[in-house]
Amino acid sequence: MVGFFLIIILVLAVSVLFDLAIARFSGSRITGYVVSLLSTLLGLPLVVIFVSEATDIFHILVALGFGLMWWFIYLNVAQAVESSLRIRMLLEISENGGTLPLEQLKTIYSDDKLIRLRLNRLTQGGAVVREKDRWYLRSAKLRTAAHFFTSLKRSMLGKRSQFEVR
Repeated sequence: MVGFFLIIILVLAVSVLFDLAIARFSGSRITGYVVSLLSTLLGLPLVVIFVSEATDIFHILVALGFGLMWWFIYLNVAQAVESSLRIRMLLEISENGGTLPLEQLKTIYSDDKLIRLRLNRLTQGGAVVREKDRWYLRSAKLRTAAHFFTSLKRSMLGKRSQFEVR
């Protein structure tokens, strides 16, 4: 049974390496994530069938279940590390010898600059478009996601946003 879990860990490690290599060489995080997911989905059953002594469908489904759970955890950790403002700020401070004046941090992380950065990313991805000084949501999937998460926040927190004052 230990060998079975080692197989899962090995395939996941290879999937993570695929993700990192493809993201670095292509410059696209999405492509890296997709390839790592596909290598997990295809690699686990193949490795379980050809390497493991247990080759029934139950073992393959268990391996896929564990693999996809751990892949999802990896995806969330990777996303948190890449997009976390606090981690980015700590990195900026560290890269400047462990000290950075408050005014320089305010310059780097001004609200206007962060909003522009996010809007540029959304525009490049085709999610929003600007027409006559107004922003319009173009992605039906993101509209659905926004409604879903707003409803979730409302049901759990009793408000639509963490910025809403009660």
